[in-house]
Amino acid sequence: MTPYRKTPTGNALWLGAMLTGVLMYLFYTLYIDWTLGGNSWKQGDWLIHSLGEPIRRGPFGSALLTLSDALGGNPLALLLVFQGMVIALIFSVVGAAAFKLGAPVKLLLVLLSPAFVVLFWFNDPQGSVRKEMLAYLAFLPLIVVSMTGRGRTLALVLSVVAYGIAVIAHEGNVFFLPFLWLAMWLVLPPHTSLYVRLSILSVPGLLALGAGIYAVVHPNVSDTKLICTHLIQRGMDASVCDGAIAYMETTPEEGRMHPGRLLSTHFRSFLLLYAACLLSFRLLFQGARRPDAWFGAALASGLAFLPLYLVAGDYGRWLNFHISAMVLVLLVFLSRERPDWLYEVPRKLDIACVLVLQLLIVGVSHSPGELIDGFVVKLARGMASLI
Repeated sequence: MTPYRKTPTGNALWLGAMLTGVLMYLFYTLYIDWTLGGNSWKQGDWLIHSLGEPIRRGPFGSALLTLSDALGGNPLALLLVFQGMVIALIFSVVGAAAFKLGAPVKLLLVLLSPAFVVLFWFNDPQGSVRKEMLAYLAFLPLIVVSMTGRGRTLALVLSVVAYGIAVIAHEGNVFFLPFLWLAMWLVLPPHTSLYVRLSILSVPGLLALGAGIYAVVHPNVSDTKLICTHLIQRGMDASVCDGAIAYMETTPEEGRMHPGRLLSTHFRSFLLLYAACLLSFRLLFQGARRPDAWFGAALASGLAFLPLYLVAGDYGRWLNFHISAMVLVLLVFLSRERPDWLYEVPRKLDIACVLVLQLLIVGVSHSPGELIDGFVVKLARGMASLI
Protein backbone atom coordinates (compact mmCIF):
# COMPACT_ATOMS: atom_id res chain seq x y z
CA MET A 1 0.00 0.00 0.00
CA THR A 2 1.38 3.37 -1.00
CA PRO A 3 0.52 6.61 0.82
CA TYR A 4 -1.97 8.96 -0.77
CA ARG A 5 -0.24 11.14 -3.33
CA LYS A 6 -0.65 14.81 -4.11
CA THR A 7 -2.94 15.52 -7.02
CA PRO A 8 -1.07 17.10 -9.98
CA THR A 9 -2.50 20.55 -10.71
CA GLY A 10 -3.25 19.73 -14.35
CA ASN A 11 -5.08 16.54 -13.48
CA ALA A 12 -7.08 18.32 -10.79
CA LEU A 13 -8.13 21.07 -13.19
CA TRP A 14 -9.19 18.62 -15.89
CA LEU A 15 -11.14 16.40 -13.52
CA GLY A 16 -12.71 19.26 -11.59
CA ALA A 17 -13.79 21.05 -14.76
CA MET A 18 -15.19 17.86 -16.26
CA LEU A 19 -17.23 16.88 -13.21
CA THR A 20 -18.46 20.41 -12.54
CA GLY A 21 -19.37 21.08 -16.16
CA VAL A 22 -21.24 17.81 -16.63
CA LEU A 23 -23.01 18.25 -13.29
CA MET A 24 -24.22 21.72 -14.27
CA TYR A 25 -25.37 20.41 -17.64
CA LEU A 26 -27.35 17.62 -16.01
CA PHE A 27 -28.98 20.11 -13.65
CA TYR A 28 -29.93 22.10 -16.73
CA THR A 29 -31.51 19.04 -18.35
CA LEU A 30 -33.55 18.48 -15.18
CA TYR A 31 -34.74 22.07 -15.42
CA ILE A 32 -35.79 21.43 -19.03
CA ASP A 33 -37.67 18.32 -17.85
CA TRP A 34 -39.48 20.53 -15.33
CA THR A 35 -40.51 23.07 -17.96
CA LEU A 36 -41.89 20.25 -20.13
CA GLY A 37 -43.93 18.75 -17.29
CA GLY A 38 -41.62 15.78 -16.88
CA ASN A 39 -39.98 13.31 -19.24
CA SER A 40 -41.99 10.16 -19.87
CA TRP A 41 -38.90 7.99 -19.32
CA LYS A 42 -36.49 9.96 -17.14
CA GLN A 43 -39.22 10.82 -14.64
CA GLY A 44 -42.07 8.63 -15.83
CA ASP A 45 -40.36 5.42 -14.70
CA TRP A 46 -39.93 6.86 -11.21
CA LEU A 47 -43.65 7.73 -11.03
CA ILE A 48 -44.93 4.20 -11.62
CA HIS A 49 -46.88 3.45 -8.44
CA SER A 50 -48.99 0.78 -6.78
CA LEU A 51 -51.73 2.99 -5.36
CA GLY A 52 -54.26 1.29 -7.63
CA GLU A 53 -52.88 -2.24 -7.90
CA PRO A 54 -49.53 -3.97 -7.35
CA ILE A 55 -47.02 -3.52 -10.17
CA ARG A 56 -43.26 -3.98 -10.44
CA ARG A 57 -41.37 -0.76 -9.73
CA GLY A 58 -44.54 0.53 -8.06
CA PRO A 59 -43.58 0.69 -4.36
CA PHE A 60 -41.03 3.45 -4.92
CA GLY A 61 -43.55 5.61 -6.81
CA SER A 62 -46.15 4.97 -4.13
CA ALA A 63 -43.74 6.17 -1.44
CA LEU A 64 -42.86 9.22 -3.54
CA LEU A 65 -46.50 10.22 -4.03
CA THR A 66 -47.31 9.60 -0.37
CA LEU A 67 -44.41 11.82 0.72
CA SER A 68 -45.43 14.48 -1.81
CA ASP A 69 -48.99 14.44 -0.47
CA ALA A 70 -47.72 14.76 3.09
CA LEU A 71 -45.57 17.75 2.12
CA GLY A 72 -48.37 19.27 0.07
CA GLY A 73 -46.05 19.72 -2.91
CA ASN A 74 -45.74 18.73 -6.54
CA PRO A 75 -44.48 15.14 -6.98
CA LEU A 76 -42.48 16.13 -10.07
CA ALA A 77 -40.67 18.88 -8.16
CA LEU A 78 -39.89 16.47 -5.32
CA LEU A 79 -38.59 13.87 -7.79
CA LEU A 80 -36.40 16.35 -9.68
CA VAL A 81 -34.85 17.59 -6.43
CA PHE A 82 -34.18 14.00 -5.41
CA GLN A 83 -32.61 13.16 -8.78
CA GLY A 84 -30.42 16.26 -8.58
CA MET A 85 -29.26 15.36 -5.08
CA VAL A 86 -28.32 11.82 -6.10
CA ILE A 87 -26.40 13.07 -9.15
CA ALA A 88 -24.51 15.52 -6.95
CA LEU A 89 -23.68 12.79 -4.44
CA ILE A 90 -22.38 10.43 -7.12
CA PHE A 91 -20.20 13.10 -8.72
CA SER A 92 -18.95 14.38 -5.35
CA VAL A 93 -17.87 10.98 -4.04
CA VAL A 94 -16.30 9.90 -7.33
CA GLY A 95 -14.42 13.19 -7.53
CA ALA A 96 -13.33 13.04 -3.89
CA ALA A 97 -12.01 9.49 -4.29
CA ALA A 98 -10.10 10.42 -7.45
CA PHE A 99 -8.55 13.51 -5.82
CA LYS A 100 -7.70 11.55 -2.68
CA LEU A 101 -5.89 8.98 -4.81
CA GLY A 102 -3.95 11.75 -6.52
CA ALA A 103 -5.93 11.65 -9.77
CA PRO A 104 -3.41 9.39 -11.56
CA VAL A 105 -3.60 9.32 -15.34
CA LYS A 106 -4.77 5.70 -15.43
CA LEU A 107 -7.74 6.47 -13.20
CA LEU A 108 -8.69 9.56 -15.18
CA LEU A 109 -8.78 7.51 -18.38
CA VAL A 110 -11.24 5.12 -16.75
CA LEU A 111 -13.41 7.93 -15.38
CA LEU A 112 -13.53 9.43 -18.87
CA SER A 113 -14.95 6.27 -20.40
CA PRO A 114 -17.99 7.10 -22.56
CA ALA A 115 -19.78 4.23 -20.84
CA PHE A 116 -19.10 5.46 -17.29
CA VAL A 117 -21.92 7.40 -15.72
CA VAL A 118 -20.32 10.86 -16.12
CA LEU A 119 -19.86 11.01 -19.91
CA PHE A 120 -22.63 8.50 -20.59
CA TRP A 121 -25.18 10.86 -19.05
CA PHE A 122 -23.63 13.90 -20.75
CA ASN A 123 -23.49 12.37 -24.21
CA ASP A 124 -27.00 10.92 -23.99
CA PRO A 125 -29.08 12.87 -21.44
CA GLN A 126 -32.20 10.91 -22.47
CA GLY A 127 -30.51 7.85 -20.94
CA SER A 128 -29.62 9.71 -17.75
CA VAL A 129 -31.11 9.81 -14.24
CA ARG A 130 -32.73 6.40 -14.62
CA LYS A 131 -33.25 4.20 -11.58
CA GLU A 132 -29.83 2.53 -11.82
CA MET A 133 -28.53 5.67 -10.12
CA LEU A 134 -29.98 4.21 -6.92
CA ALA A 135 -27.71 1.19 -7.34
CA TYR A 136 -24.75 3.53 -7.86
CA LEU A 137 -25.79 5.28 -4.67
CA ALA A 138 -25.34 2.02 -2.75
CA PHE A 139 -21.60 1.98 -3.55
CA LEU A 140 -20.92 5.51 -2.31
CA PRO A 141 -20.75 4.79 1.47
CA LEU A 142 -18.34 1.93 0.73
CA ILE A 143 -16.08 4.25 -1.27
CA VAL A 144 -16.14 6.84 1.52
CA VAL A 145 -15.24 4.35 4.24
CA SER A 146 -12.43 2.98 2.05
CA MET A 147 -11.00 6.51 1.84
CA THR A 148 -11.38 7.38 5.52
CA GLY A 149 -11.16 4.02 7.27
CA ARG A 150 -13.91 5.09 9.66
CA GLY A 151 -17.61 4.35 10.04
CA ARG A 152 -17.52 0.89 8.50
CA THR A 153 -20.70 -0.36 10.15
CA LEU A 154 -22.69 2.73 9.21
CA ALA A 155 -21.39 2.54 5.64
CA LEU A 156 -22.51 -1.07 5.30
CA VAL A 157 -25.95 -0.27 6.69
CA LEU A 158 -26.40 2.72 4.37
CA SER A 159 -25.23 0.68 1.42
CA VAL A 160 -27.70 -2.12 2.11
CA VAL A 161 -30.56 0.34 2.64
CA ALA A 162 -29.77 2.14 -0.63
CA TYR A 163 -29.55 -1.16 -2.49
CA GLY A 164 -32.84 -2.32 -1.00
CA ILE A 165 -34.51 0.83 -2.33
CA ALA A 166 -32.78 0.34 -5.68
CA VAL A 167 -34.06 -3.20 -6.29
CA ILE A 168 -37.57 -2.32 -5.15
CA ALA A 169 -37.56 0.68 -7.50
CA HIS A 170 -36.34 -1.28 -10.54
CA GLU A 171 -35.82 -5.01 -10.95
CA GLY A 172 -32.83 -4.42 -13.25
CA ASN A 173 -30.79 -3.31 -10.25
CA VAL A 174 -30.79 -6.90 -9.03
CA PHE A 175 -27.94 -7.57 -11.47
CA PHE A 176 -25.61 -5.21 -9.61
CA LEU A 177 -25.57 -7.65 -6.70
CA PRO A 178 -22.24 -9.42 -7.48
CA PHE A 179 -20.48 -6.07 -7.69
CA LEU A 180 -22.02 -4.89 -4.42
CA TRP A 181 -21.01 -8.14 -2.76
CA LEU A 182 -17.42 -7.62 -3.88
CA ALA A 183 -17.38 -4.01 -2.67
CA MET A 184 -18.82 -5.01 0.71
CA TRP A 185 -16.33 -7.88 1.00
CA LEU A 186 -13.46 -5.44 0.46
CA VAL A 187 -14.77 -3.09 3.14
CA LEU A 188 -15.21 -5.75 5.82
CA PRO A 189 -12.24 -6.03 8.26
CA PRO A 190 -9.68 -8.70 7.27
CA HIS A 191 -10.23 -10.61 10.52
CA THR A 192 -13.99 -11.01 9.86
CA SER A 193 -14.91 -14.68 9.85
CA LEU A 194 -16.38 -16.31 6.77
CA TYR A 195 -19.64 -16.96 8.63
CA VAL A 196 -20.05 -13.27 9.52
CA ARG A 197 -19.12 -12.21 5.99
CA LEU A 198 -21.70 -14.49 4.42
CA SER A 199 -24.33 -13.43 6.95
CA ILE A 200 -23.80 -9.77 6.10
CA LEU A 201 -23.73 -10.39 2.35
CA SER A 202 -26.93 -12.42 2.58
CA VAL A 203 -28.93 -9.31 3.47
CA PRO A 204 -28.67 -7.56 0.06
CA GLY A 205 -29.04 -11.00 -1.51
CA LEU A 206 -32.38 -11.54 0.20
CA LEU A 207 -33.50 -8.05 -0.73
CA ALA A 208 -32.66 -8.72 -4.38
CA LEU A 209 -34.45 -12.06 -4.25
CA GLY A 210 -37.57 -10.55 -2.73
CA ALA A 211 -37.63 -7.70 -5.23
CA GLY A 212 -37.13 -10.12 -8.10
CA ILE A 213 -39.99 -12.31 -6.96
CA TYR A 214 -42.27 -9.28 -6.59
CA ALA A 215 -41.41 -8.17 -10.15
CA VAL A 216 -42.16 -11.65 -11.53
CA VAL A 217 -45.45 -11.92 -9.68
CA HIS A 218 -46.59 -8.40 -10.70
CA PRO A 219 -44.99 -7.84 -14.12
CA ASN A 220 -47.59 -5.59 -15.74
CA VAL A 221 -51.12 -4.18 -15.61
CA SER A 222 -53.84 -4.53 -18.18
CA ASP A 223 -54.50 -0.79 -18.24
CA THR A 224 -52.26 2.05 -17.05
CA LYS A 225 -55.06 4.64 -16.91
CA LEU A 226 -55.37 4.24 -13.16
CA ILE A 227 -51.65 4.90 -12.71
CA CYS A 228 -51.90 8.02 -14.86
CA THR A 229 -55.09 9.24 -13.19
CA HIS A 230 -53.39 9.46 -9.80
CA LEU A 231 -50.62 11.58 -11.36
CA ILE A 232 -52.97 13.91 -13.21
CA GLN A 233 -54.94 14.43 -10.00
CA ARG A 234 -51.70 15.68 -8.44
CA GLY A 235 -51.09 18.23 -11.18
CA MET A 236 -48.90 16.14 -13.51
CA ASP A 237 -49.09 16.49 -17.28
CA ALA A 238 -50.65 13.46 -19.00
CA SER A 239 -47.67 13.24 -21.39
CA VAL A 240 -45.52 11.86 -18.58
CA CYS A 241 -47.52 8.63 -18.92
CA ASP A 242 -46.53 8.02 -22.55
CA GLY A 243 -43.20 6.25 -21.95
CA ALA A 244 -42.26 3.96 -19.08
CA ILE A 245 -45.75 4.02 -17.59
CA ALA A 246 -47.37 3.02 -20.88
CA TYR A 247 -44.79 0.22 -21.14
CA MET A 248 -46.27 -1.32 -18.00
CA GLU A 249 -49.08 -2.68 -20.20
CA THR A 250 -46.52 -4.76 -22.11
CA THR A 251 -46.38 -8.38 -21.02
CA PRO A 252 -42.98 -10.04 -20.43
CA GLU A 253 -43.51 -12.15 -23.55
CA GLU A 254 -44.16 -9.07 -25.70
CA GLY A 255 -41.17 -7.21 -24.33
CA ARG A 256 -38.69 -10.08 -24.50
CA MET A 257 -35.88 -9.84 -27.06
CA HIS A 258 -35.31 -12.78 -29.40
CA PRO A 259 -31.95 -14.44 -28.52
CA GLY A 260 -31.11 -14.44 -32.23
CA ARG A 261 -30.77 -10.65 -31.98
CA LEU A 262 -27.46 -11.26 -30.20
CA LEU A 263 -26.08 -12.79 -33.41
CA SER A 264 -27.08 -9.88 -35.61
CA THR A 265 -24.69 -7.53 -37.41
CA HIS A 266 -26.01 -4.71 -35.27
CA PHE A 267 -25.08 -6.51 -32.07
CA ARG A 268 -21.63 -7.36 -33.40
CA SER A 269 -21.14 -3.65 -34.06
CA PHE A 270 -22.20 -2.97 -30.51
CA LEU A 271 -19.53 -5.40 -29.29
CA LEU A 272 -16.90 -3.31 -31.08
CA LEU A 273 -18.18 -0.31 -29.16
CA TYR A 274 -17.98 -2.39 -25.99
CA ALA A 275 -14.36 -3.27 -26.76
CA ALA A 276 -13.49 0.39 -27.28
CA CYS A 277 -14.88 1.20 -23.84
CA LEU A 278 -12.69 -1.49 -22.25
CA LEU A 279 -9.36 -0.20 -23.60
CA SER A 280 -8.87 2.17 -20.67
CA PHE A 281 -9.16 -0.79 -18.29
CA ARG A 282 -6.43 -2.60 -20.24
CA LEU A 283 -4.16 0.37 -19.58
CA LEU A 284 -5.28 0.59 -15.95
CA PHE A 285 -4.01 -2.88 -15.08
CA GLN A 286 -0.61 -2.47 -16.75
CA GLY A 287 2.11 -2.97 -14.16
CA ALA A 288 -0.11 -5.03 -11.86
CA ARG A 289 0.84 -8.57 -11.02
CA ARG A 290 -0.83 -10.75 -13.67
CA PRO A 291 -2.49 -7.88 -15.58
CA ASP A 292 -4.10 -10.30 -18.02
CA ALA A 293 -5.91 -11.97 -15.12
CA TRP A 294 -7.15 -8.60 -13.88
CA PHE A 295 -8.39 -7.65 -17.33
CA GLY A 296 -9.92 -11.09 -17.85
CA ALA A 297 -11.85 -10.69 -14.62
CA ALA A 298 -13.08 -7.29 -15.81
CA LEU A 299 -14.31 -8.83 -19.06
CA ALA A 300 -15.96 -11.79 -17.34
CA SER A 301 -17.77 -9.53 -14.88
CA GLY A 302 -19.89 -8.26 -17.76
CA LEU A 303 -21.64 -11.64 -17.83
CA ALA A 304 -23.54 -10.53 -14.72
CA PHE A 305 -25.67 -8.32 -16.97
CA LEU A 306 -26.09 -10.81 -19.82
CA PRO A 307 -29.73 -11.63 -18.91
CA LEU A 308 -30.66 -8.00 -19.57
CA TYR A 309 -29.64 -8.34 -23.21
CA LEU A 310 -32.17 -11.15 -23.58
CA VAL A 311 -35.14 -9.25 -22.16
CA ALA A 312 -34.65 -5.67 -23.37
CA GLY A 313 -32.87 -3.78 -26.13
CA ASP A 314 -31.28 -0.88 -24.23
CA TYR A 315 -27.81 -2.24 -24.95
CA GLY A 316 -26.10 1.05 -24.17
CA ARG A 317 -27.61 1.14 -20.70
CA TRP A 318 -26.44 -2.39 -19.97
CA LEU A 319 -22.93 -1.40 -21.07
CA ASN A 320 -23.20 1.61 -18.78
CA PHE A 321 -24.30 -0.70 -15.95
CA HIS A 322 -21.19 -2.83 -16.36
CA ILE A 323 -18.60 -0.08 -16.76
CA SER A 324 -20.05 2.04 -13.95
CA ALA A 325 -20.28 -0.92 -11.58
CA MET A 326 -16.66 -1.83 -12.32
CA VAL A 327 -15.45 1.72 -11.75
CA LEU A 328 -17.29 2.02 -8.44
CA VAL A 329 -15.89 -1.29 -7.18
CA LEU A 330 -12.43 -0.26 -8.33
CA LEU A 331 -12.73 3.00 -6.41
CA VAL A 332 -13.42 0.95 -3.27
CA PHE A 333 -10.43 -1.30 -3.96
CA LEU A 334 -8.03 1.46 -5.02
CA SER A 335 -8.97 3.72 -2.11
CA ARG A 336 -8.34 0.84 0.26
CA GLU A 337 -5.15 -0.62 -1.26
CA ARG A 338 -3.55 2.26 -3.22
CA PRO A 339 -1.40 -0.12 -5.31
CA ASP A 340 1.85 1.12 -6.84
CA TRP A 341 0.81 0.10 -10.35
CA LEU A 342 -1.99 2.67 -10.28
CA TYR A 343 0.59 5.45 -10.47
CA GLU A 344 2.58 4.10 -13.39
CA VAL A 345 2.05 6.39 -16.38
CA PRO A 346 1.26 4.62 -19.68
CA ARG A 347 3.02 5.58 -22.91
CA LYS A 348 1.95 8.97 -24.27
CA LEU A 349 0.79 7.37 -27.51
CA ASP A 350 -1.45 4.96 -25.61
CA ILE A 351 -2.92 7.81 -23.58
CA ALA A 352 -3.53 9.89 -26.69
CA CYS A 353 -5.20 7.02 -28.54
CA VAL A 354 -7.56 6.24 -25.66
CA LEU A 355 -8.46 9.90 -25.15
CA VAL A 356 -9.17 10.45 -28.85
CA LEU A 357 -11.30 7.32 -28.94
CA GLN A 358 -13.24 8.11 -25.76
CA LEU A 359 -13.66 11.85 -26.09
CA LEU A 360 -13.83 12.39 -29.82
CA ILE A 361 -14.99 9.26 -31.62
CA VAL A 362 -17.08 7.08 -29.32
CA GLY A 363 -20.44 8.11 -27.92
CA VAL A 364 -22.59 5.48 -26.19
CA SER A 365 -26.35 5.80 -26.62
CA HIS A 366 -28.79 4.06 -24.31
CA SER A 367 -30.82 3.08 -27.36
CA PRO A 368 -29.57 0.42 -29.81
CA GLY A 369 -28.80 1.52 -33.32
CA GLU A 370 -28.59 5.21 -32.43
CA LEU A 371 -25.22 6.79 -33.24
CA ILE A 372 -24.36 9.82 -31.11
CA ASP A 373 -21.43 12.21 -30.85
CA GLY A 374 -18.53 11.80 -28.47
CA PHE A 375 -17.95 14.33 -25.70
CA VAL A 376 -15.75 16.80 -27.58
CA VAL A 377 -17.95 16.84 -30.70
CA LYS A 378 -21.12 17.33 -28.67
CA LEU A 379 -19.49 20.05 -26.58
CA ALA A 380 -18.21 21.84 -29.69
CA ARG A 381 -21.64 21.73 -31.35
CA GLY A 382 -23.26 23.01 -28.19
CA MET A 383 -20.84 25.91 -27.95
CA ALA A 384 -21.28 26.70 -31.64
CA SER A 385 -25.04 26.91 -31.19
CA LEU A 386 -24.56 29.60 -28.56
CA ILE A 387 -22.46 31.79 -30.83
